[in-house]
Amino acid sequence: MKISVASAFMAAMMATEAAIAAPLEARAPKVSYFFGFNIGANKPNGDCKSTQDWTDEFNAIKSWNPEFTAIKLFSTTDCSTLANAVPAAKATGLKIWAGVWAVDKEKFGREKAGLEQAIRDHGTEWLVGVNVGSESLYRKEIHPGVLAEQIWDVKGMVQTALGASHIPVGSADTWTSWVDGANVDVIKACDVIVMNAFPYWQGAQVDGSQDVFQKAVSNTKAAIGEDKQLIIGETGWPTGGPDFGAAHPNVENLQKFYKSAGCSLRSSKTPHFWFSAFDEPNRGSDIEKNFGIATSDRNLKINVTC
Repeated sequence: MKISVASAFMAAMMATEAAIAAPLEARAPKVSYFFGFNIGANKPNGDCKSTQDWTDEFNAIKSWNPEFTAIKLFSTTDCSTLANAVPAAKATGLKIWAGVWAVDKEKFGREKAGLEQAIRDHGTEWLVGVNVGSESLYRKEIHPGVLAEQIWDVKGMVQTALGASHIPVGSADTWTSWVDGANVDVIKACDVIVMNAFPYWQGAQVDGSQDVFQKAVSNTKAAIGEDKQLIIGETGWPTGGPDFGAAHPNVENLQKFYKSAGCSLRSSKTPHFWFSAFDEPNRGSDIEKNFGIATSDRNLKINVTC
């Protein structure tokens, strides 16, 4: 049987791509248990945080409970996030889950370069994982195929080019996005699935919020399959702003949701990030300003023991 030069070339290319992809899929680094918090890169007045600001916040989190060991960031470059936060993480012993924005090609390129620079400058002892995209599918900001390509791109850089095969790379999105069959290519590209679920935004009464949350977890696990690890990227309850359906934002309900969902995640040793560590007065809406488990001056609103 005769084989054309073009056919032979294509076959070789496909074999090469498979050889590159297979080790990445086979590794699929697993995430050990942690309880962490989402944190924004801006101070209450909107200014960018310095390394000292990050250090002060990380020390505050550690003082709440020694089990709080990680933080999740939304960008590598906005406000020089990693450049300022990584030295603080190394000084305090907290780990960082780095976020890479995946909306447009130019922004993605800068974000990827920011992650690469941080790893080249500081190694990976501070890094627990990476998500490419944050609710980009939910907001329909990017085609699933493009996002999948960007995830593979970052995995290749982190795990192969930089030799950090132990660092998991995934994407963060709402549970409704993960159960959408249109996003299966993104699931395939991920080492781990980072799921965001807020019973408040589903208009749930706080007394039934744990059932609503667990249903989101169960539905997502069924959609992604047993070979993909699920971690919780965002969940929480606001303490100010308007009601949303039957969901009422106040400190009492934050305490109830923490005792049910938060303590359940801790007892089951599910890796998760609470949204969020501190109130953010610079945010646009009253709800978004008041999602902190602590005030903007770092005082806890609730009892965080279980």
